[in-house]
Amino acid sequence: MKRHESLHPLSQHHHFALIQVWELRRALKLSAAERGKAVRAVARKFVRFWKNAGQIHFREEEEVLLPAYARHMRLDEDKEVMRMLAEHAIIRGLVAQVEAALENGEVSEEDLSKLTQTLHDHVRLEENEIFPRIEKVLSETELLTMGKSLHRLHKKGECV
Repeated sequence: MKRHESLHPLSQHHHFALIQVWELRRALKLSAAERGKAVRAVARKFVRFWKNAGQIHFREEEEVLLPAYARHMRLDEDKEVMRMLAEHAIIRGLVAQVEAALENGEVSEEDLSKLTQTLHDHVRLEENEIFPRIEKVLSETELLTMGKSLHRLHKKGECV
């Protein structure tokens, strides 16, 4: 789906989040002998990603994207937006659990599995439901103004 250029930074964040999900899922599928060490390494990598990008991404959605949308729609009457915000809280909680577990030297595979599924479904909700609605109701000027407040994880053309 072609996304308005103003939302490219958020969609780019989603792309990198889905890479993290893929890596977590891959580690969780390893044999028991390989899984423990790999899961801890990928979980540590995810927590770094979260601290460097995930937290900022959620704040941008909550402080830039949704206020722009709220000028046109009552957010409390949009069940997908309410789900989005609830999932932000759930994901934050799961990341905190994973981070605490890492500090204690153990990671719950159940928590990681729940985190990966929740994050995957969350990205799909935003990309397939919420972003298209926002693109429809905001004017071109509003979209461009909003887009200036969003940051990219990498410059255009830069490889990860």
